[in-house]
Amino acid sequence: MSKITVISHRGKLVGVWLPPLEAPAPNTPVCRPIAGPGQKVHELEVKEAATFHQRGKVAELDKLVKKRLKLK
Repeated sequence: MSKITVISHRGKLVGVWLPPLEAPAPNTPVCRPIAGPGQKVHELEVKEAATFHQRGKVAELDKLVKKRLKLK
């Protein structure tokens, strides 16, 4: 299981951040998105999040996130 970060605004999906596939080197910063004004940050546990890094799987990830968070 991996935690992904999701940003929504007024019930609509804005963005999804997946953790890096490889562990970063020691003392290397890892960037994460933050919510802007009026936006919400959600963290979800997703099984096999690494499989969504593939190009054709983005739509499937969006569907999964929208369903679990009940977003438009």
